[in-house]
Order: sequence, then C-alpha cells, then structure tokens
Amino acid sequence: MSFNEYEAFAVTVGEVLQELTVEAIAKRNESVGSDRENFDAGYLSAFHRIITLIQQQADLFDIPLEKICMDTIKESDLI
Repeated sequence: MSFNEYEAFAVTVGEVLQELTVEAIAKRNESVGSDRENFDAGYLSAFHRIITLIQQQADLFDIPLEKICMDTIKESDLI
C-alpha cells in the first residue's frame, strides 16, 4: 500500500479536531454558571458546525467516519 498524502491529511485533521472538540466540551461543561459560559458554548457551537459538515461530506463520499477519526464524536455531545 502506497502513502496517500490526502488520506494522511484527512486523518490528521480528524484526530486534531477530535482532540480540540473533547477539550471544548470539557471547557463548556466546566464553565456552566460562570462568566465564560456563553463564550464556551459559542466556541463549542463552531465545532458542532465543522464536525457535522465533515461527517456529512464523508457520508457523501462513502468514507467511513472511523477512517478519518470522526466516529467517536456524537452530535448530541456538541449541543
């Protein structure tokens, strides 16, 4: 199997987005009732938009979400 730079890029972006999303969820949960709550909720909303867009596009191209590290992020965790 040869190296595919586009596939490697997609997987790396998926891994990084997954890590950043987990951090954003934790920050949102920690900030409930604080001055940062609205900011952290808005920040997480941006991830919601990006993650769902990538998941939709992967579906259109018949790319399994697990191949691009997008299978563990649930939309319900982002709301």
